[in-house]
Amino acid sequence: MELRHLRYFVAVAEELHFHRAAERLHISQPPLSQQIRALETELGVQLLERNRRSVALTAAGAVFLSEVREILAAVDAAAESARSVARGEAGRLALGFVGSAMHGALPGVLRAHRRAFPQVELVLTELPTAGQLEALRAGRIDVGVIRPPVREPGLALESIHTEPFVVALPEEHGLAARREVALADLVGEPFVLLARREAPGLHESLEQAMADAGGVPRVVQEAREMQTVVGLVAAGLGVSLVPASVGADQHRGVAFRPVAGSAPTVELALAWRPDDRSPVLAAFLATAREEAAV
Repeated sequence: MELRHLRYFVAVAEELHFHRAAERLHISQPPLSQQIRALETELGVQLLERNRRSVALTAAGAVFLSEVREILAAVDAAAESARSVARGEAGRLALGFVGSAMHGALPGVLRAHRRAFPQVELVLTELPTAGQLEALRAGRIDVGVIRPPVREPGLALESIHTEPFVVALPEEHGLAARREVALADLVGEPFVLLARREAPGLHESLEQAMADAGGVPRVVQEAREMQTVVGLVAAGLGVSLVPASVGADQHRGVAFRPVAGSAPTVELALAWRPDDRSPVLAAFLATAREEAAV
């Protein structure tokens, strides 16, 4: 028994006329009659009462029609689901992200993806960069939104956004009265930074920026998340350098100032396993690239 035999039967049962059913199916009538008889023989029951003037369903045929309609509807739905997944329009995507990405490009990417692919289930997990890299290697997430630089030869990396760092100061700090702050003026100041183990590349970039300005940051406190860094600055524990998108939001107790001269920059990047051929992942990467280019 094949699906086409079931579709033939439904057409005849709905038309109650072999000629009209054959036209609907775009086949000739004799093969249709033969297929229906073969179906009845296989089932061992008569599905249709026939004479020269009419066709009618038997009691068994009526029950069979109801069941077959459900089967065909389920098959059609399964086929469409499979096609949707193959197009990246349905499925599940586990995404990790650094918290600071929510101040910049990530909300727009998520909004655009949700609008284009409403049937995709996004499972979001906030993790520092190091945690995302480990989760990618272990297969717990499919794609990460991280802060480079990172040294991870087994993963594919692609930058989607670059922005300058700004200086974060306690509001009462003397440098907060300035319109912009030179990095050289921060030499010797107590610093609050992201923990090296959570974002080693970012930590090293900030250290290098301060070294280029003539000193090494005196780190008095480390934090796992950028929001915690900002909170500790507000508490007066030290100064910091944070992405400009973080500084664009109002934070009570913190003054954000541009870096005088050439400001160091920070990237936001996508990371994924290069052997992952999932259409859902490919669709997300394409959406992120499009949105980042706007």
